[in-house]
Amino acid sequence: MKAVILAGGFGTRLRPLSSTRPKPMIPVLGKPNLQYILEALEKVPEIDEVILSVHYMRGEIREFIDEKMADYPKEIRFVNDPMPLETGGALKNVEEYVSDDFLVIYGDVFTNFDYRELIKAHEENDGLITVAATKVYDPERFGVLEMDESGKVLHFEEKPKRPKTNLVDAGIYVVNKKVLEEIPKGKEVYFEREVLPRFVERGQVYAYRMPKGTYWVDLGTPEDFFYAHQIALDEMARENGYFYIAESAEVPEDVEIQGPVYIDEGVKVGHGVKIKAYSYIGPNTVIEDKAYIKRSVLIGNDIIKERAELKDTILGEGVVVGRNVIIKENAVVGDYAKIKDDLVIYGAKILPWKKVEEYEAYIKIKLDPTKVRPGQYPDRCPLGLPECIYKKFKAIAGEKPPCDECIENQWLF
Repeated sequence: MKAVILAGGFGTRLRPLSSTRPKPMIPVLGKPNLQYILEALEKVPEIDEVILSVHYMRGEIREFIDEKMADYPKEIRFVNDPMPLETGGALKNVEEYVSDDFLVIYGDVFTNFDYRELIKAHEENDGLITVAATKVYDPERFGVLEMDESGKVLHFEEKPKRPKTNLVDAGIYVVNKKVLEEIPKGKEVYFEREVLPRFVERGQVYAYRMPKGTYWVDLGTPEDFFYAHQIALDEMARENGYFYIAESAEVPEDVEIQGPVYIDEGVKVGHGVKIKAYSYIGPNTVIEDKAYIKRSVLIGNDIIKERAELKDTILGEGVVVGRNVIIKENAVVGDYAKIKDDLVIYGAKILPWKKVEEYEAYIKIKLDPTKVRPGQYPDRCPLGLPECIYKKFKAIAGEKPPCDECIENQWLF
């Protein structure tokens, strides 16, 4: 049996992290998600070949396979999509390389699910598609399905406004090759929106519920990325202790650590630093004296200068955070960005290689958008931001009101 990993998406909602790396290469605890998938497939004896369907930044994926997965025991085949084909079109593009039933995995799925269970479930039913299903708290973001006692899917709807259940499509399938005959070649086709509902109506789709205790995260947004780290850190705490410090890391005795915390290889930590729960410090990161880090993910090779404070923050690779900088409120900083000393950044997304030297952000206002339009300012900042930031924001808004996208995405241009 072949396993097809769909690894060609742009990862738009994951920007700025996906601006400099393909989505399957997004790392969790320093390891690309694609590596987690390949390691899980290595344990499935039915799989004899892995097919990587690639498009966006495919050179990065090929380089990773050549350098880091050279000893992988199963054959890996690359199939390039000539244009963005979406999930259904990408499957059609691998048609000549698969036979009978094959396993399909979306490259942004972070899970410890045993794929052998889905393969076995497919063999025991008479459907053409078997879907891995899982329960989530926010089903409106996903494809919601209803199934009977035999596992047959009775109804499927992608991203419903009023979901009837919290059971969703997990982006893992076993598919019969006959399904591909109904997908046009060379066109953008969504498997979950166009193909799957068609076969549900014919009664040819079954679902298999992931067992209790199986974790699953769709790495679609920075919030999902952070949630994946929470899960991984909890797993680490259960198996290896409340915090992990690599042998080559330099951590003085006066550093305060409150786990779960993972400090990777080559990290250098200064004196008086505080690293609080649910933080990952990526390889070769330098943290200078008296910095404070809490619930943050630092991908690696970052420099955090003296007395900087990071809370609920994601830093890309090679970020430089200046002295006395405060970054909070789910901010995401792209690779190799530089934050000047003494700045305060709340809930912004900073593009890769950006040099932030002043308060130039459209700050997200969580209240009525009319409060940020010219002539309708409240007397004080509704978020309680420092006055200097709010004055700068008011000046920008006075020239040009921020559009809905700016307000929603909090971009630092």
